[in-house]
Amino acid sequence: MKKSRLLFICSLATTLALCAAAIVTASSETSHVSVQPKSYANPINTSECLVCHGQLDYLRSVATDTKDGYGHDVLAEAVAQGLYVHQDFVNDRIHGKASCEVCHGGDPTATDITKAHEGIITDPTADGGEKVCGSCHKEIVVNAQTSIHFNMTGVKKKLSGRLGKTHNKEVVVGQIMSGDCMACHATCGTCHIGTAPVANLGLQSNHKIEGKPDNLQVCIPCHHLAGAGFFTEEKNLHTAIGMDCNSCHSSDQEYHGRGGPEEAQGMMTPGLIKASCYNCHQDAPTSNNAHEIHDESVSCQACHGTEYESCLSCHNRVAEPEWIFKLGQFGGKIYPMVHTTGDTSADAFASMGVTLNQEDLESKPTWAPYPTHFLQLAPIHKDGASVMCENCHGNEDIFLQEDDLTFPELEKHLLYQAPDALSKDELEQALREATK
Repeated sequence: MKKSRLLFICSLATTLALCAAAIVTASSETSHVSVQPKSYANPINTSECLVCHGQLDYLRSVATDTKDGYGHDVLAEAVAQGLYVHQDFVNDRIHGKASCEVCHGGDPTATDITKAHEGIITDPTADGGEKVCGSCHKEIVVNAQTSIHFNMTGVKKKLSGRLGKTHNKEVVVGQIMSGDCMACHATCGTCHIGTAPVANLGLQSNHKIEGKPDNLQVCIPCHHLAGAGFFTEEKNLHTAIGMDCNSCHSSDQEYHGRGGPEEAQGMMTPGLIKASCYNCHQDAPTSNNAHEIHDESVSCQACHGTEYESCLSCHNRVAEPEWIFKLGQFGGKIYPMVHTTGDTSADAFASMGVTLNQEDLESKPTWAPYPTHFLQLAPIHKDGASVMCENCHGNEDIFLQEDDLTFPELEKHLLYQAPDALSKDELEQALREATK
C-alpha cells in the first residue's frame, strides 16, 4: 500500500482506519493509477503514496463520517478532501519537488498499511518549522517559535491561574496542555497546509501551500469564541463588505510573533495585538454625540456587539453553544462579558487521569471582558426598545447580576449598575440622532 503525503493534522486514528479499508480494496484491484502521470511538469516527486492519496474518487469510496474535537459532524466528503493531494501541489517546483516520504517518513513501497505508516510524521513542522521551512523562511521560523500560536502561552497562563492552589501545579498544567489544549497549537503546517488538529479536517487545500490560510478551516476551529457566526451578515456587518479575520488582524507579529522572549501573557501581552476599531474608524470618538459622551467609559463592542458564544462549548466539549450578551465593567470601561469556564468542576480533566480538588480551583473569576467579533451598526437587545441607547439605560437585565456570578468574591468588581432610563426629552433626542 503506498501512502503518506498528506496527513498533516488529520487524526491519525481516523487516517489509519481509512487506510485499512484502502488496503483491502487496493490489494484486489489494480485500476487505481497514480495522480502523477509522466506528463507532469515536476517528475522529481514520484512517491508511490500518491497512488492512494492522489485519487479523490478512491478516497471518497473509503471515507466515512466522523466527528471533530467538539463533537460536531465531519462529513465523509470533508474527510476525503482532507486526505487528497492535488496535482497542483505535486507540480509546485518549490514545495512539491520532494517525495512525500522526505518530509513525512513512512515506507511508500510497503503494501501493508501498518508497515507503510511506520514512523509516519503527520506534521513535519511540529518543531516550529526549523527543519523543513527554516532554510527559506529563517526569520519567520525564528519568530514563530516564540509566538503565542506556537507556544500557547496565553492559554497556559490562564490554565495555571484557574488551577489555583493545585499541588504540583506546573506538572498538572503541562499534562493538560499536552493532552487537550495543544489540539489548537499552531505550526507552519497547521496554518498553511493543514488545519487545526481539533477540527479533524486534514488538509485545507489538498496540500497546496496557502499564504493566506482559509479562515473557516484554520482560524475558527481554535478561535471558537470568534465563531463561524462572524462570517454571517446576521451576526457581523463587516462580512457584508467582504472582511475576514485577516482584515483586522493584519500584523505579521500577531501570527508569527516578534522573536525574543515568549509572550508571557499571550494575546494580552502589551503591544502584541494591533487590531483595533480605531484603525479604520479613526474619527469615531467625535463622529456623533453618543460617541463623544461614551468614548472614555464604554467600549465599542458594548454598544455595537450582538449575541455571542461563550467559552463553555469548548471547555465542556459540548456541541450546543451558550449564546449570551452580558455587560460588566473592567479597567474603567463597560465591556461585554464572556462566561469562560462556568461552574468549574474538579473532574473536568478526569478523562486524562488528572485528579483535582474543587477548593483549589476557586481562585480565578469565571467571567472576563470580551471584545466580541459579532457586531452590528445598531443592535437592539431590549424588547420594545426604539433606540440602542435603551439597551443599557434602565435595563438591568443586560448587566451581570450577582446571581450570574460563580465566585462572587472574585467577580463582584465586574458588576455595574445600569444607568437611569432615558427621560422623554433624551429619548426624543436619541431618536433624532438615530435618523440623521
